[in-house]
Amino acid sequence: MHVAAVLKRKGTDIVSVHSDDPIGAVARMLAERRIGAALVIDGGAPVGILSERDIVRGVAKHGAGALQQPAATLMTRDLVTCRPDDTVAHVMAVMSERRIRHLPVMDDGRLAGLISIGDVVKARLDDAELEVESLRGYVAGIG
Repeated sequence: MHVAAVLKRKGTDIVSVHSDDPIGAVARMLAERRIGAALVIDGGAPVGILSERDIVRGVAKHGAGALQQPAATLMTRDLVTCRPDDTVAHVMAVMSERRIRHLPVMDDGRLAGLISIGDVVKARLDDAELEVESLRGYVAGIG
């Protein structure tokens, strides 16, 4: 399975914020939407990602005042991305190796979506379930 299939299942909606949005507002939005990260977009292009982990680290380091700071101060700027033609297995390996939970999907320099580790795990489980069902059908057809 490829990333394009994951996006087809989950959709291409992207939750984004601007680099000058207050971290407290971003944290509220993440909690309301029950998601773990938002892409930071300026001028139509992704410039970073702000995750729950980034916010927790910022509050631990700077105290409650971190919540008034702009998203740019805590966002991860070194974006790791993937492509629609990357395999789910490859993306899962990258996420595990880099210890990241969200990957922007770039298609010819254009933002095509955002996938999470949850999306990737669900895709792998769906594939495994389909394979089990296929094998059951094969075995039942033999007997």
